[in-house]
Amino acid sequence: MAGNLWGADVAQLRTLAQQLGKTSDRLLQQSTQLSNQINNNPSWKGQDAVQFRSDWNGTHRAVIQQAAFALKQESRKLLEHADQQDQASNAGGAGVGPAGRGFGSSGGSGSSGGSGSSGDAGGGVSPWGPSWMSDGDSDFRSGWDAYNGVLGLKAVPLGLRDLTQFVVRHGESVTDLLMAGDDIAAIKQFMDKDLWEAAARSDDLRGAFSGTGDLLSGKFGDFAEMARGTGAADLGPWTKFGLNSAGHVLGGLSVGLDGLDTVNAIRSGESGDAMKSGLKTALGVGSFFPPPVGVACMVAGGAWAAVELIPGAKDTIDNAFDVVGNVTEEGVENIGEAVENMGEGVKNFFGF
Repeated sequence: MAGNLWGADVAQLRTLAQQLGKTSDRLLQQSTQLSNQINNNPSWKGQDAVQFRSDWNGTHRAVIQQAAFALKQESRKLLEHADQQDQASNAGGAGVGPAGRGFGSSGGSGSSGGSGSSGDAGGGVSPWGPSWMSDGDSDFRSGWDAYNGVLGLKAVPLGLRDLTQFVVRHGESVTDLLMAGDDIAAIKQFMDKDLWEAAARSDDLRGAFSGTGDLLSGKFGDFAEMARGTGAADLGPWTKFGLNSAGHVLGGLSVGLDGLDTVNAIRSGESGDAMKSGLKTALGVGSFFPPPVGVACMVAGGAWAAVELIPGAKDTIDNAFDVVGNVTEEGVENIGEAVENMGEGVKNFFGF
């Protein structure tokens, strides 16, 4: 190569990755729009319409989605190559192989944490944090996602059980207050932390199978409190807090990682990934709140983590948020253009 350039041109790699990512988003958006038009068009009737809808839903749409997913994956690979090129260059440029891959270099930032945001498609912005934290494909982040998925499988039924127990024991009184027009009292009773905890402790079935989830999540205080023969009175609030400290640390780490993903996605201009990671961060923070907010966030966050254990589900969720982010960006741009055109119209009208 000319000059002192060894391997690939990092800026060109990132530009191409950004173009591939945007093309993937457009394909998915167009696929969704076409599906709505094809499947929800009452004026198109007959056997040809039925056959084409069947072909579209069964084959054609899948081909477009597969092409979009392939483009997204290649975009992430290009960003990995660009990061590896940077790492090799920063290390002195030694051992750079074909396509700018540095021999012995780490995996780079193919995706920003669990959000699936791809490196720095926004134009050369390196993600914050070490690669084992900021790279969603690192061994640590893959293991962390699997750990959260297993916790989700335990948290969802427990959370639903808590909701059911509260409704059974206090739902009627809350309804009576609402019917009597005393909305404030109804809300206070529904938000009463002690009532929620008492309803959960009185559920023998929950106490029998909640231990595994409490131990896995580091909530040893909850485990002791829910154990047979142990009641809330046996544990003081500070004792319980101390026993649950490991769980608080793990929960804080989860929120911190999702927050890091959100920041990196915003810095790289990935609106969809920023929305996804931001929502995960909000659910993580909400799970620290007392019931019913904490229970609702626990169920939603646990279900999300558990679903991502299904092969292919994580990529589907990532691409869905990419489409939403792309649509949002286009909407903001259109609003900006409309405001600008309106301003020009006002100027022309008054002869400015």
